[in-house]
Amino acid sequence: MPQDSDRVATRGRAAGLAVLFTVGLVACGGGGGDAAGGAAQNQAQTATPPSQGGDTGAAAPAAPAPTASGSAADPSSVTPQAVALGDSVFKGQAGGGTCYVCHGMEAKGGPVGPDLTDGQWLNGDGSLGFIASTVRQGVPQPKQFPAPMPPMGGASLSEEHVNAVAAYVYSLSHKGAGS
Repeated sequence: MPQDSDRVATRGRAAGLAVLFTVGLVACGGGGGDAAGGAAQNQAQTATPPSQGGDTGAAAPAAPAPTASGSAADPSSVTPQAVALGDSVFKGQAGGGTCYVCHGMEAKGGPVGPDLTDGQWLNGDGSLGFIASTVRQGVPQPKQFPAPMPPMGGASLSEEHVNAVAAYVYSLSHKGAGS
């Protein structure tokens, strides 16, 4: 028969794991917020896009915004400076970025976010424009992972930081870009 001290230790470990899971889930967009707002947001995000036969009535996704060095979709905007800033945003050292929480510090993926270094894209073509758009809009219904990616990873990134983290992620799977 288990001792009371064993039960307390087991409960303590379970509580610690629950806290870690909750923090990770919230950081990766699974926290939901209030019940009404979370449900409304989830309903809006789960509508079938017009490209798949649905009629959401919503406007089409915004095109990537231009940057000082050209269009966000233009690979010439992937400069060493943009990649360095994007690396800092990705790793939470600038702009309040939280990308590393789900994708790992080296962007190799984890339990709730895919590997961004392998050139295999689950939700698009891997172009710079696609990556920038994904950072801006998030991934409400991931194909292979349990939690959605909120827009901007749940952070309040500036347009400069969005474009920089897109350049960094692009450079990870497009060797030679940004050098």
